[in-house]
Amino acid sequence: MAKEKALNGVTNKHLHARTAFLYQAATYLTLDAGAKTSHTEGVKQDALDTSKNRPSSPGTILTSHLRAVSRKAQTRLSTKLKRSICKTCDSVLIPGRTANFFTENRSKGGKKPWADVLVIQCNACHSKKRFPVGAERQQRKKNRVQKASTPKSVLLGINRQAALLQK
Repeated sequence: MAKEKALNGVTNKHLHARTAFLYQAATYLTLDAGAKTSHTEGVKQDALDTSKNRPSSPGTILTSHLRAVSRKAQTRLSTKLKRSICKTCDSVLIPGRTANFFTENRSKGGKKPWADVLVIQCNACHSKKRFPVGAERQQRKKNRVQKASTPKSVLLGINRQAALLQK
């Protein structure tokens, strides 16, 4: 009587297809707009701080639609896709064209190789995204192996017994 469940398919397949299309179109329009031309020419940097004065290139508009669709449908965007979109101005981050990618190590003298950080700087709004590169993620506290240490109560008991034996 009841409806049978669908076989292991992607839920909201049409929404995933829509977000994929929006991303592809935004990337194409960003590449097509020109390699070195900035879509913020003539706009002061201070004016970009408010959401009303965002640059309105076709790629930026499609990226903002992409975010709106994923937010309204409560679907998660892939990590790769999220990292390729600027959070501040919604432009597509393409290495060498709309963004600069470089590795930074702020440890003292750059001596700690696990402190390497990938920095992605948007050429439109100059905001930066930082992602750890060299280090593995630390395990949750409950999953970490704790050092085998002797409890204080046991140590105090041993000291008391040693003191009694000396008397």
